[in-house]
Amino acid sequence: MGFRMRCYGMTDVGRAREKNEDNLILVPSEGLYIVADGMGGHQGGQLASRLAISYITEFVCVLCKDDGFQWPYEGYSDRTQGENALAVGIQYANERIFIESCKKRELEGMGTTITAVLDLSSDDLVLAHVGDSRIYRMRQNTLQQVTKDHSLVNHLLSQGKLTPEEAETFPNKNVIFRALGLKDYVEVDTSVQAKQEGDLYLLCSDGLTDLVEDWVIAEVLQGAANNLKEACKTLISLANRNGGKDNITVLLAVVEAS
Repeated sequence: MGFRMRCYGMTDVGRAREKNEDNLILVPSEGLYIVADGMGGHQGGQLASRLAISYITEFVCVLCKDDGFQWPYEGYSDRTQGENALAVGIQYANERIFIESCKKRELEGMGTTITAVLDLSSDDLVLAHVGDSRIYRMRQNTLQQVTKDHSLVNHLLSQGKLTPEEAETFPNKNVIFRALGLKDYVEVDTSVQAKQEGDLYLLCSDGLTDLVEDWVIAEVLQGAANNLKEACKTLISLANRNGGKDNITVLLAVVEAS
């Protein structure tokens, strides 16, 4: 039995920001889905997230498929072809964002997070991320975060320097130590997830997860496969009702039998 992905995505400026520095793209024909959350001021953040989406899409959907294609960087011997395509595509985007940030003083320090899903085979999905935007999977009514935030608070938690209770009120909760564009190289986390019919994947920026708790997200995603658009609207509405302090981007993709 084969599988297909059905998807929907939305982005919203929120209630506190003048401009939207988030970006997303859905390319169902190529099995590629990406959410990016830009940072570095309006101009820098918007540009960084837009460039990331553009370059990753170009690399995965076009350059990788050219006859005589050669990898621009070393791949990872312990990763699958799909993982390498997505990880190297993200590195390709990172290098170009970094170069752009060096050209103009007002763009210095611009960067972006990335979460991406690549549907390359009949059995598996490739997931990749950098930063604190997240990918969740709802499987059999259980919601699981399948990425780990590259944030200062998560780093301190993993080292035992913060308790979960202290993390809740940690003042630098949104500080991240890994993003595209900050250096000429970035480490990309990847994983391969086996498809199961009915699995629902959520890619989102922290404008959602900072304001809507996981248990509430899980409630919204119960039965959401029947109406992905309505579920996206509900999640964005909840974040805005709770203050909408940041841009909010949500992308939902459900695994269906083909």
